[in-house]
Amino acid sequence: MSRSDEAVESIQTMIAQNGWPGGFQLPSQRTLAEELGFSRPTVREALVALETMGRVEIKPGKGAFLLDGTPLGTPRPVANHSALSGRESQMYQFRYAIEPAIAGLVAVNATAAQKHDMGVVVAAMRTALESRDLAEFSRLDFAFHSHMIEAANNRFFTEAITPFLGIFFESQTLPLVLDDSVHDTVREHEEIMEHIRAGRSAEAHRAMEKHVRGVAERAGARLVE
Repeated sequence: MSRSDEAVESIQTMIAQNGWPGGFQLPSQRTLAEELGFSRPTVREALVALETMGRVEIKPGKGAFLLDGTPLGTPRPVANHSALSGRESQMYQFRYAIEPAIAGLVAVNATAAQKHDMGVVVAAMRTALESRDLAEFSRLDFAFHSHMIEAANNRFFTEAITPFLGIFFESQTLPLVLDDSVHDTVREHEEIMEHIRAGRSAEAHRAMEKHVRGVAERAGARLVE
């Protein structure tokens, strides 16, 4: 079981033990991390996982709120290719503008431990792909990008992107639902990781541009370049 899975279970246990009702606002990510013994990135991943399960709703700039009446484990509906919403297209545009810059910073700012952790996630993505476990693949994809935001070691990126992680996660699941040719996605992550390990900032920047452009095209989103 991964750390984010453990965090999901711990948060669910906390909810049950306290008897919190639907509409209740969960403690902040910082508080959850301190009380449950997880890092804040792990807690963020767990909250996004709970949102996709229909257990909580993440409201940008406000926090995570418990939902009522949706069975645990019921995934939220994902938009189909022909009905890709403007919000989702805008998220890809946002990612295209921001993530290459983050990748460039990660190549020069990340610690050896952070690079190692991201490498482990990318390797696990290939394993999940080979076993056709798209749910796990999607979780790992999100984990990689979440780790990257942290590994840029620039709090302005972290604070700017954190409120939108739920929508960000949705934008990463769309290509998996709409097109199962996700081998390109793995190769793109491996290329990004290769440049990050080598400390090649400009190359990491270009590789991330290529990746976001690729996932946007596979999801049917329009980028303005």
